[in-house]
Amino acid sequence: MTETAAVMSNGDQADDSRPTRGRPRDSEKNSAIIDAASVLFLENGFDGTSMDEVARRAGVSKQTVYSHFSSKEQLFADAIHITIAKYFPDAALQTVEVHTLESDLHAVAQTFARLLLSDDAIAMHRVLVAAAGKGPELAQMFWQAGPQEMNEKLEEFIGTWAEKGELRIDSLEKASAQLITLLKGKLHFMREIGMIGTVSEEEIKEQAAEAVECFLKLYKA
Repeated sequence: MTETAAVMSNGDQADDSRPTRGRPRDSEKNSAIIDAASVLFLENGFDGTSMDEVARRAGVSKQTVYSHFSSKEQLFADAIHITIAKYFPDAALQTVEVHTLESDLHAVAQTFARLLLSDDAIAMHRVLVAAAGKGPELAQMFWQAGPQEMNEKLEEFIGTWAEKGELRIDSLEKASAQLITLLKGKLHFMREIGMIGTVSEEEIKEQAAEAVECFLKLYKA
């Protein structure tokens, strides 16, 4: 997630007027707010991020922020959803020319591994762990905003191949969870505790390939 505040015009910075009811959102301002909030949530955590600071970072007024997002909770949820949606299975499958179980599974696994091992995902994990002692509210908000839908889409993807008779699966939920665990592997744990830095694309592909191999041994019909 990168900031886009630099692209905001001087007119955006000085805009303190509240838009009339029903006025379409300005997509550029909306993107700038989401980008600014995403960076701040990762830098300062949820409690340490204010709507005032989001407005300053995005180069818009606080009123503009509230005209797009009714609360900090909604802004957090939207930022998570927009980020994770880029990694949904249907997005990964757009790059596949010939659809077979193996080709589709490799494409989805690589895309998911990129998300799980990304800098932003690791940073968000640390934010959630740091907030865990205060209660599960932030974790629940995060889960409902993105990972829950991601899991559902992964189950749907796996279920499609099970219906075709190429996978033998009793529980889609269990199979999906096992694939996610395989995709994390040792690399995810080492990243979490700071033993290694950014993971290379080659390492991601190797991790995904190993996960797919194990998954097929468990479930291929």
